[in-house]
Amino acid sequence: MGRRTLRVGIVGAGLGGLAAAIAIARAGANVTVLEAATELGEIGAGIQMLPNVSRFLIRWGVDKIISDELVEHHECCTWAGPEPTLVARSDPKLLAKQAGFPWWMVRRDHLHAGLTKSAKEHGAKIILGARVVKMEEVGDTVKIQSHGGQSYGFDMVIGADGINSFVRGQLFPEAMPIATSKVAAYRGVLSCKQILAEIPEARTFLRGTMDVSSGPRGYIVMYPISGGKELNIVTAFCKDDYVTKPEDADIEEFRGYYQDYSPVVQKILKLVNYTQRWPLLQLPPMKSWSNEKHNIVLMGDAAHCMQNHMAQGAATAIEDGAFLGRVISEVVRGTLSVSQCVELYEQRRMPKAYLKQQISFMSGLMNLAEESIEQRNAASQPEIRALQENSLQPAPPSPTYRSWQYYSSAESAPNIFYYDAEGDADSAVWEYLMSQGTPSKANFLTDTLKKYWLGFLHDNGVVAGGANGVCVVPGMEEVDHEKFGNGL
Repeated sequence: MGRRTLRVGIVGAGLGGLAAAIAIARAGANVTVLEAATELGEIGAGIQMLPNVSRFLIRWGVDKIISDELVEHHECCTWAGPEPTLVARSDPKLLAKQAGFPWWMVRRDHLHAGLTKSAKEHGAKIILGARVVKMEEVGDTVKIQSHGGQSYGFDMVIGADGINSFVRGQLFPEAMPIATSKVAAYRGVLSCKQILAEIPEARTFLRGTMDVSSGPRGYIVMYPISGGKELNIVTAFCKDDYVTKPEDADIEEFRGYYQDYSPVVQKILKLVNYTQRWPLLQLPPMKSWSNEKHNIVLMGDAAHCMQNHMAQGAATAIEDGAFLGRVISEVVRGTLSVSQCVELYEQRRMPKAYLKQQISFMSGLMNLAEESIEQRNAASQPEIRALQENSLQPAPPSPTYRSWQYYSSAESAPNIFYYDAEGDADSAVWEYLMSQGTPSKANFLTDTLKKYWLGFLHDNGVVAGGANGVCVVPGMEEVDHEKFGNGL
């Protein structure tokens, strides 16, 4: 197969859809994003960008766009009891050093704005007010119609339209998110200046750290965002009933959930006027994320919404987009078909997403624990002892140590924090090509991989002149392949 023009439609311009737009535009495809809203934006609550996804913000130039808004904290502390006792502690900068990329905090709307600008700079077209109401397959083309009557045709469609996905409803109408626990979440943002003015003793929680007040039946997470000017506050509590949709929250009832927590924390919560209670829904594992032709595929919350206790919901969607971009680049180059690239995406990404769903649920159980709290806290004492022995430079944990605070522990979840979705995509492509070829008896080089790697001489992908904007040298003859293959 030779280089081809690929039209990709992305339904939804959330964080995952925009990430996919950037990655796929970088792959050389023509990208159109259809967004139902008439204005782009996200709620202003905070979000964590751990090393598994901060790497993409750097590669895509998003970090430069929102550099003034990014925050790197220097400590993760977990507290328990009304007289706060430190029960777990980790060093986020050590995790970043081990993973090779930073751990950033940022407001969701700032991140969304950065991704939007990057997507446009990479050539993606974003169409607002384009709520999709119809989707049908016509031959190898996917036809889409918006509520305004506009029609679009794509070679491939990606459903990045969130937890209530229209695309998923068309492919798998029986697949519905469910509440797997009675835990609900509450979100708020406060000005650090306001907090210090009204609660001077709150300085304990305004020192560039992430602080978790843990259980029973709930937790409170606080960390700086907006370049340190604001404090993000996310709380969770296990109610008596299941929460299945956003609903108004009684402010006094909400504050009552945390009446046994630190007095300082309670004072901070009194400054927050929560009005929304958010459900934490999960989508049951599915056998497939795509249609039979594998040219319509789901990603992000549309495919695998999860509870928020590992800060990996949006991160997993961004990984999906990065992976898709890399395998789609091989469709553009003519190495793979659309169907083959989607099959590789499902084979690699589905197990990873479902593992994250499960560890996210477990992280919630640990932080909302009602029983065995003493045993839990005792298990993390190595972290506390290291701090007591040297508060300036605590010794790193033993390589054999595993922390129950999974969300901040490289030792407990290196497969999450060290994971590179683009690298995994390349491995998937290479392994597929190797499985389709025959190894040489002389040098064990598989003919399919040899042809693939030699192809970089024929098409190096550099934008230059020419009909398709790509610099392509004259085609290599069989003699050229033999010359390179026998050159050692």
